[in-house]
Amino acid sequence: MDRGKVSLIFLWHMHQPIYKDGIDEEYKAPWTFLHGIKDYYDMPYHLSKFKKLKAVFNLTPSLIVQLKEYAEGGSKCLFLKTLRKEVKSLTRKEKLFLLKFFFKSPVKTMISPLKDYFKLYLQKERLSEEEFIDRTTNQDFLNLEVLFLLSWCGNYLRENSKLVKGLIEKGNGFSEEEKLKLIKELTEFIGKILPLYKEMQEEGKIEISTTPFYHPILPLLLNVESAKETTPWIKLPGLHVSFKEDAEEQLRKALALYREEFGRECLGIWPAEGGISEECIELFGSSGVKWSASDEEVLLNSLESKGREAIYKSYEFKGVKLFFRDRELSDLIGFTYHDLKEEEAVNDFIDRLKNKKGKVVAVILDGENCWEFYNKNGWPFRELLYKRLEEEEWIETVLPSELEAEEKLSRIKAGSWINGNFLVWIGSKEKNRAWELLGRAKSKVEEKKEKEGYERAKEKILTAEGSDWFWWLDEYRQSEESQLFESLFRSFLIGALKEVEEEPDYELLTPLIKVERKDFPPNNYIKPKIDGEITNYYEWLNAGRVRLSGISTMERSKRVIKELLYGYDETGNLYLLIRGDFEKLRGKEISFKLVFLNSVQKEVEPKEFKVKKVAEIKVPAEEVKEFFGKKAKLLIKLFVNGKLLEEAPLMSFAVLELDRNFLEEWIV
Repeated sequence: MDRGKVSLIFLWHMHQPIYKDGIDEEYKAPWTFLHGIKDYYDMPYHLSKFKKLKAVFNLTPSLIVQLKEYAEGGSKCLFLKTLRKEVKSLTRKEKLFLLKFFFKSPVKTMISPLKDYFKLYLQKERLSEEEFIDRTTNQDFLNLEVLFLLSWCGNYLRENSKLVKGLIEKGNGFSEEEKLKLIKELTEFIGKILPLYKEMQEEGKIEISTTPFYHPILPLLLNVESAKETTPWIKLPGLHVSFKEDAEEQLRKALALYREEFGRECLGIWPAEGGISEECIELFGSSGVKWSASDEEVLLNSLESKGREAIYKSYEFKGVKLFFRDRELSDLIGFTYHDLKEEEAVNDFIDRLKNKKGKVVAVILDGENCWEFYNKNGWPFRELLYKRLEEEEWIETVLPSELEAEEKLSRIKAGSWINGNFLVWIGSKEKNRAWELLGRAKSKVEEKKEKEGYERAKEKILTAEGSDWFWWLDEYRQSEESQLFESLFRSFLIGALKEVEEEPDYELLTPLIKVERKDFPPNNYIKPKIDGEITNYYEWLNAGRVRLSGISTMERSKRVIKELLYGYDETGNLYLLIRGDFEKLRGKEISFKLVFLNSVQKEVEPKEFKVKKVAEIKVPAEEVKEFFGKKAKLLIKLFVNGKLLEEAPLMSFAVLELDRNFLEEWIV
């Protein structure tokens, strides 16, 4: 390692959970397919255009398995199977199913660039889903199907596919034949993804690492008590079964698949969620793994140090090299730079690197989830970033296998890349119950080894050990996504029991999270004092509420805005209270813009607001009079020092119910 240069490791983590139902074995969501056409080819392809640059791509086995099935046509995907049908033959239920996905994309970067897609979006925002279905012609719905697919096509497809380019230029009036041709070309394109990675690894351009098979929190499988190392007060589930053999199987299966796909031994493991422990690293080492990585907080907890300088070294523990991610740089790409101009973002990244000359810097983040929030799927940002990295002589992108360990670690305190602990996956009532149901199902399966379906049952138990299911299991993540993940988790356990001819008990047939309405309308007039504080208990008591937190796994903890309270007085003045992490913005200049939408769209820059513990805003009646007497959509834009920091909600608009006259209701 040249001590005068920054040794920069980029690790792009590519992962999708198994969206296949454990009972009927049908994919219930198309996210693997969609990210396949948008990100999984584009990311290595973009890097290949720069001669000096290297990077690590972590391909999880659960992603590899799904990509291979989609490359064969995706016949097990409910979304594609429904999409292939002629619109005129779709049932109402099928249209509603497709509609669930059609507008789950950022409006600014994925929907509005396609003019006719944006028109359909505006139409949908003014109507309920049922009304939209009723008022949409078959041709419009067909246009929507094709435009949705086109919006997910990455830059490579937009530049190199004649069909994709032609359909984007056409804009609307698509035929069923064109739709089927597009689906066929896109599924065939999925088949080109894994060969590209293999080719680039053989050229020495990239290194491919992997993760234990179904993306489990390996330290918890090896020893659930490891959760207490950083949170000794945690309440753990009551388990009467060991998952240690499963942990070993998850790693063994991953390494075997890697050999099969890439024709060589796997040298590096990115553990699911960056979760490591001493026992975990020892298992890696005994399996031939040469390096692994985790988050900076895990290292600092292990060293009992608060000095971040310690993260800029390569370490070794029990024969395995270890690297620790620079959380600041990684999260800037993941959550912040999409709101900046490309040049400004890249300059900021390079300036931060200048302070780290002669050091090892590991930038590790999801390789697909952030790009839909960037202009043109992040291509202009990455293009400029990669050019600068090549130009700067003091920066060298390196692969983990090329570096030697600088220091030995004497201990590792178990933790993950989320706050250095495991609380996202264990410890709450719902998560612990899931672990207990998992343990009970595993015990029942192990008692039936003589059954013909035992191996299939065991595979479903391994699938249910994935980290993604547990992430969504708590009362704070109630959404369509949490319901899908919760139901898939239970389906794997039920499916496992059915394989060994064991009937599931009542608890497995009962959802682990209660589905409650988290949003509600105002129930009387309010007239709060705009002072940035909840002055008294009654001030916002009659307000309506809308939850505004983000939907992605790491996004929630990074965003400022969490929840909106709203209401109005007798004269039509609108009042908003925004709850969030405003403490992190202390001392900075804060401002807001509010975008309202129903039959018209209007942007309001409120003059009367105050931010302290909360943000309180008053919007005069004359500014919003056209939105009263009905439901209105609202998008909140938060600016810091004159620059847009974030928008809430992330994926659409908040719905405000402004249609009640409380004076008349009281008279009645």
